[in-house]
This record gives sequence, structure tokens and C-alpha cells, in this order.
Amino acid sequence: MIENLKWDDFKVVLAIAEEKNLKKAANKLHFSHPTIYRRLAEIEARCGVKLFHRDDNNAYVPTLAGLELVRSAKEIEKQVLYAERKIFSANEKFSGNLTITTTDTLMYGLLGDIIHDFNCKYKALDISVIVSNKLMSLEARDADIAFRPVVSPNETLIGKKILPINQAVYVAQESQFTDWLDKDIPWIAPNTEMQYPLLNEWFSKNNLLNNRLLKSNSILMDYFMVSNYDYAAVLPTYLEKRGGIKRISPIIPELSTYMWGLMHTDLRTSQTVIEFLNYVRSCCKDISG
Repeated sequence: MIENLKWDDFKVVLAIAEEKNLKKAANKLHFSHPTIYRRLAEIEARCGVKLFHRDDNNAYVPTLAGLELVRSAKEIEKQVLYAERKIFSANEKFSGNLTITTTDTLMYGLLGDIIHDFNCKYKALDISVIVSNKLMSLEARDADIAFRPVVSPNETLIGKKILPINQAVYVAQESQFTDWLDKDIPWIAPNTEMQYPLLNEWFSKNNLLNNRLLKSNSILMDYFMVSNYDYAAVLPTYLEKRGGIKRISPIIPELSTYMWGLMHTDLRTSQTVIEFLNYVRSCCKDISG
């Protein structure tokens, strides 16, 4: 039955198995809901067996035949992605596509100007930037290179430390507050969606959770609120150059980390990725906290 299927058919089966929902699988593949329903029916007809059944929660669960097809799809996907990375890596000219992912705060505070300058320098290169605080998959080629604040990267990735990221307490430039220990300061603290346990521990250790709090899941939002209103928040020191804020505490050592430039190991010989990584490093070498 497998010989009757194309790679696009395997992608449909794999997306449904991963999402367990036709609408979500359709969105993942940029299909309409009727299209993926029709595609699944066609694939099952060619295979001569049902590939999915619905459980009590209405989720699409692979049958035994479906599981075999999903395993095959994952193996094919792995080989296709490997081939794509190798082809990308073999491109010695600074042309083609380069996909970069980073966080909103790093994009605004550091990388936006650098990416603009690089884009102007290499006009034959089509650059796409994915700004997301979620981790994009470099293995699946969601992006070619990622810039993230991490302590140590995943073992399947390689990269370079770009610069240290230090953090301190900030208030608005015109704020009356000059000491972060002032009991009257209204704070912005991380909410549960931010998933930043080290910062939560710092707030708890310093007994700040009993203060008047606004909670947020975005460092960039924290910067906006601090620079425009009378709040205090822990912010990366590189945001100082954007103005509107002043530091009222020493650097907090337990929150210090590094910005890494990360890529999949298969792209380690890609001249485009290496050139951009080195360009970012050279632009950041004089930045300090």
C-alpha cells in the first residue's frame, strides 16, 4: 500500500497523528478543513484500510495500520529534512533563504538593527525572521539559526556564545524611585505563562510578592510599562540603550546568562549561517551590561 503514496500523503497522516485533530492538522499544513478531510479519505481508500479512529474525546488516534504509516512518515521526514539541511549547507553563495528566530525582547533590544544592516549588505539573500518566545525546531528547519538566552544549548545543536545577558531592576527615567528596596514601588512580576522559575525565586527570596504587583508574560511588555509608567521590573541591561529607563539596583548575578546563536549540526558548514553568526558576534562585541 505504501508504494501508492507520495510524500505529501505521509505529511497528512503525520500531521493528523501529531495534532489528533483535523482542523489543527489542516492549519499546520495550510489546508482548509474540507481539504484535509478529503485527503485523509483518499489516502485510506488507496491503502484499503482505516488509518485513524476517534476516541472518547473525539481525538484522531492511529489504528495499527496507521501507526505503521506514522512510523514510516517520521523516517521519511527525517531523511527529507537531512537532505534539505545538506543542500542548504552546500550553498556557498550568500543567496537563497535564511530563516532567523529570536525572542521579541532580543529582536527589539539588539538584533533588529543588526538584521537590517545584514539584509542591506546581502541583497540577494531572502531573510525571514520569526519573532517568538516559543522554541522553534531547528531540527525540523522551522528556522536555520536561533538567538536565545540559554545556559547550555541542546546537545543536537551547535553554536556560539554571543554576549552575556545581565539583568537589574529598572524604573522610568523620570521616576522618583532610586532604590529597588523602597517598599512603595509598584512591581511587574512574571506570571505563570512566562515560565521563568529563576525570576520567580528572586521575587520570593526578596519578599516582593506581597508588594503591589502587575503580572506579565513578556519582558518587552515590562519594558514598555516601566518606561511609560511608574513601575519597577527586572529587565536585561541591553535595553538601556533604547532609553526611557534607569537602573536602580546592582546587576542580579543569579539571573545572568548568555545569548547564544544556535544552529543544527548539519548546518555547521553553511557559509550563509556562519557569516550571519559571525556578523552578529562582531556587532555585539562592544555591548556590555
